[in-house]
Amino acid sequence: MKITEMIGGALEGIRVNKLRSTLTMLGMIIGVMAVIVIVTLGQSLNKQVSQTVEGMGANSFALMPIANDNGQIGKLTLDDCNLLKNSVDSIDFVIPVKYLPYPSSLQTIRKKEPSMLIGTNSDYPKVDQAGFSQGRFFSESENQMARRVAVISQTVADDLFGPGSVAVGRTLRINNISFQVCGVTKPVASFLGSQQSQTFIPINTLLEISDYQEIQKAMVRVKKSDQLKAATVQSVSILEMRHAAKKGYKAQTNEQMMEQFSSILTIITSVFGALAGIALLVGGIGIMNIMLVSVVERTREIGLRMAIGARRSDILIQFLVESATISAIGGGIGTLLGIGIGAIISTVLKMPVVISLGTILFAFCFSSGIGILFGLYPANRAAKLDPIDALRYE
Repeated sequence: MKITEMIGGALEGIRVNKLRSTLTMLGMIIGVMAVIVIVTLGQSLNKQVSQTVEGMGANSFALMPIANDNGQIGKLTLDDCNLLKNSVDSIDFVIPVKYLPYPSSLQTIRKKEPSMLIGTNSDYPKVDQAGFSQGRFFSESENQMARRVAVISQTVADDLFGPGSVAVGRTLRINNISFQVCGVTKPVASFLGSQQSQTFIPINTLLEISDYQEIQKAMVRVKKSDQLKAATVQSVSILEMRHAAKKGYKAQTNEQMMEQFSSILTIITSVFGALAGIALLVGGIGIMNIMLVSVVERTREIGLRMAIGARRSDILIQFLVESATISAIGGGIGTLLGIGIGAIISTVLKMPVVISLGTILFAFCFSSGIGILFGLYPANRAAKLDPIDALRYE
């Protein structure tokens, strides 16, 4: 019997026993669907982070104070940022970043909204590709004069002033202090749909209204990429000597940040992928069960085929093809559902939709392989039936 005839026979069997075949394929459908969804979300999230890091520039690094082995925490101030910019020749610019440890209250007559308040300088747009829907970022002169101007997100602007309203030039209160809106950033992709809105003000303004003068981070860009490593070492050394805090600072390049995130994401994806793989095993067991039932139901048919000249290998291949067909159909349905659900979730979470052809082919081939593996025992059992006993079977 030809392979095409075997596949046709398997499809006919599925058509005749629709409910039983559907229930048999259900485990395979769920397993493949779960694997596709998990991998798609992982790749979409990785793509989003990669785009964010690329926007910051390959020749950049973040400088942060940390606790050393003695528990001493390094200090980082605005003066330190100015010192690094002026003393390290390879540094192009330094962007200080200070944020309050709690959400700030943004309020108008219309509404009140929480937002993360961030103080920085006028160079910040060089490492943030969000863009503006209205207005502009504050200037360095506004920063030096500690002007009370703010850049808010489009979402916050719609909530505070009404959808479609012009927010630039209008006044709002941040922690009960009046600020004038100078710019509105475009909506940006959120991290798993839960990104908190960010409001930017001049760092000198934030230092005036803050209880402490230290900042949390400095974003540094060097002039040439081959100067990156030397600049990180030199910057850390200067700060350690200035504040007498050995190993009290950490310099992390964007490439290191991306590698660290990718490794964590790979582990998470692998764990959830393994859990989804359990569903594939359950589906394989279901296929084995139904094929064993099929062997019993078709014992006389097997005996008749052998009696008219079918070899044991023919019987073995026939049942393997039927098992693989059921599994492949289930895998195909699961793949389509996984692609659709993964794309929908990525869109809802405002992440780029990434569909990997390699993942789809792997999932489909793996599901077919599961069908062959778990169909091997029933097929072998059918092939080993004695033709005479099979013909006598009632």
